[in-house]
Amino acid sequence: PLYRALQLRHNPRTVRAPPLHHNTHLWSSLIIRLAEPDLARAYVAGMAGQPDIKPLQFTQFFFVCRSMFLAFENQYYQMRHGVLDSAAYASYERSISTQLLAFQGFRLWWEINRPVFTPEFADHVDAMVATVPLADPGSMLREWNYISQAKPPAV
Repeated sequence: PLYRALQLRHNPRTVRAPPLHHNTHLWSSLIIRLAEPDLARAYVAGMAGQPDIKPLQFTQFFFVCRSMFLAFENQYYQMRHGVLDSAAYASYERSISTQLLAFQGFRLWWEINRPVFTPEFADHVDAMVATVPLADPGSMLREWNYISQAKPPAV
């Protein structure tokens, strides 16, 4: 036990590798599920903040968001306690900013659900929202089309 404690103290990669692997697996599993047609439709409707979203789609979007924000809160505290590498966390935060918080539906979800999170994390997300411009849900597809038309196909 003492040897293991010394080993962990002197090798932070031993401590950080499992959380990084867990976070990667968690996000990968969730993201691949979003490619399923029914969930993808709910995700797109929710992301856009469509006022006419169907109840089932709203429920699906609600729980996808809950899962994402729980994972993000977990990563935030892992980083704050030195368990998750700050560079890895910064990458997660950039993704959250540009792929979630930039869209109206996620902001609506956050406004409704903010009180269920810790005050520290809630303040952190609020600060992120304040710095991220609101984006149109079609912006990523337009960027894809623009880039794909600007570059000749590789042969």
